[in-house]
Amino acid sequence: MAKEVENQGIINMTDRQVFDELINLHAKAAGESLSSILKADIEISGPEITEITVKEVEYGILEPAIFVKSCLTSGAAGNMVIILRQRDMQAFLNELMGIDDLPDPDFEFDEVAMSAATELMNQMVHASVEVMAEYLGNTMESSDCQLILSDGRQNLFPAIGEAPESKTIVIHYRVKIKDMVESEFMECISTTAADSLYQEIETRREADKKAEAEAKAMEESLLVKPVQPGAVPASAGREHLQSAAESRTVNSAAVDGGRTVFQASPSINGNLGLIMDVPLNVSVEIGKTRRRLKDVLNFNNGTVVELDKQADAPVDIIVNGQLIARGEVVVIDDNFGVRISEIVNTRSIIGNGE
Repeated sequence: MAKEVENQGIINMTDRQVFDELINLHAKAAGESLSSILKADIEISGPEITEITVKEVEYGILEPAIFVKSCLTSGAAGNMVIILRQRDMQAFLNELMGIDDLPDPDFEFDEVAMSAATELMNQMVHASVEVMAEYLGNTMESSDCQLILSDGRQNLFPAIGEAPESKTIVIHYRVKIKDMVESEFMECISTTAADSLYQEIETRREADKKAEAEAKAMEESLLVKPVQPGAVPASAGREHLQSAAESRTVNSAAVDGGRTVFQASPSINGNLGLIMDVPLNVSVEIGKTRRRLKDVLNFNNGTVVELDKQADAPVDIIVNGQLIARGEVVVIDDNFGVRISEIVNTRSIIGNGE
């Protein structure tokens, strides 16, 4: 849980619990995204939230640093800037390339390194903003990231797009990459971005209140009022006719231990004839594997890629993305074919199979 910090500014105390939860989801999604891309255990924890002016932000401990700037769009606005050590970014890139060496003090962020770092940060930021959008129930997105190298003279003002006296929310994180790196970084959220998040939090609160009120009204409307003995409701005749009509619509209904089990109408199977001539994509998958980026970049003519399936194992037959059978590869004239040896589930392709 994000540590409590006295804050009556951009995010008031009424919304603080929601904002803290939002930031924790934001951090968790960022860590999971990096873990997935780098295929390494990465933990981002301990978000500590403060609100200060832009000129009061201290990041000297992170120098030489790298700024990762992004902008909220589609239902929100404003800049967010992540500040982390250049050596930590190099550790990310080493992990991405499958290099076990520790960060090199003389490492140079050339065009290739900056391109890889930008793509890595894009994946992380987009994933974390998408989680916030799902939490708030909106369409908020993030622009692609812009990376700026800092040599100790770089000011935060132009990166975050705010005046030095403007307020900013600063979030301090701890990050751990396997046993190689245990470090920290910070994220600065501009006034504009924080106000957008505040408005989205308010919108969600109002939507939750409305949904709660509607649910309560529905519950009250479902309460059955007592009927006087011997009295027949005026709608009884209409209900009887409606019940009879419904019994004709539903093919059959059986009562099993207090449960009503409805069986599908035969017309469903009859309608299958209308789609029997629809063409489907059939593909055969002989195997798959995973390789690091550096291995893929070294592919050339004659490279042999070993798959994760034995030579005598049956191949998978895929129809519209679903596994329906397995078989063995055969040669028919000049073409490859497959002889089916096992049916997995052909009826699943029409959504009605067992």
